[in-house]
This record gives sequence, structure tokens and C-alpha cells, in this order.
Amino acid sequence: MKSITLFVLFTCLAGFAVAQNSYPVSWEFRSEQTAPLTYRIILQATVKAPYHIYPRQASGGMGLPTEITFGENDNVAFVDEIQEKGMEQKDGETLAYYAKGATFTQTITLKSEKPTSVSITIKYMACTKQMCLPPAEKQYTLAINHKGEAGAAEKLP
Repeated sequence: MKSITLFVLFTCLAGFAVAQNSYPVSWEFRSEQTAPLTYRIILQATVKAPYHIYPRQASGGMGLPTEITFGENDNVAFVDEIQEKGMEQKDGETLAYYAKGATFTQTITLKSEKPTSVSITIKYMACTKQMCLPPAEKQYTLAINHKGEAGAAEKLP
């Protein structure tokens, strides 16, 4: 009887461990040079059905709005606000949430040509119409103007 109880316990624990690795949102990051010392940072979220994530300025709904923050860097100046667009969004349309995914962009200018990395922290919550998963917080570092790496893409769960 003890061995059956232990078997069931370990099977449940293994199931929880696998479930944690299959979070329904994945992120891809890249930078594009748009002018000398000017770059566009692109953060692309892909969301698996039936989940969705909320816009940065979301109000209402069950989940938390997506929050993107950039670390301090003396060589980086931010131009305007972060822009966002859902994959299913038409021009000018406002969505309550992003069901397929979203693209967030931030334009920056560098104060010098030295190699620079930008740290990015993203907090978000994946929800269905019935429930939400616990909030997730991811931290990434993106190389901006390293020789041979500009525009390099990084894909992380």
C-alpha cells in the first residue's frame, strides 16, 4: 500500500513539473537598426489557445496587464512610449486581450557606439475565459550593437 501511495505522489509531482515548463506564452526578442545609433527593440509574444494575455493599459478582466520595464543604462535613451499591437488586431481597433499574441516595440537611441545590452523585465498573466495561471515574470538581456549580432533574435519560453 505504501508503494502505491508513493507511486501516485511521484506521478502527480512529475505532472506538476511538466506543466510548469509548458507555460502557454513564449517570447521572441530582436533589435533592428533604423538609423545610425537608433534601434527598434521588438518583443513578440505568442500565446497558445485557449489562453490570452492582457494589454499594458488593460482595465478590468481577471488577469493583470502586461508590464514591460527596461533596466537603467547610461548609453540608452528611450524614444516615445512602448507601442503594442495584437496579432489579431486591425488598425485603430482596441482589444480587451490578445488571444494569438502581441508585438511590443520600443525605439531607443544610443549615446555612443560602444557595445550595449538592454535588460528587459516582463510581467504578465495568461488566462482563459474561466481562470488565470499564476503571474509570470521573465528577465532577459538583449545585445543591441555588438559586432555581428545586431538584429539577432532570441527566443525564450
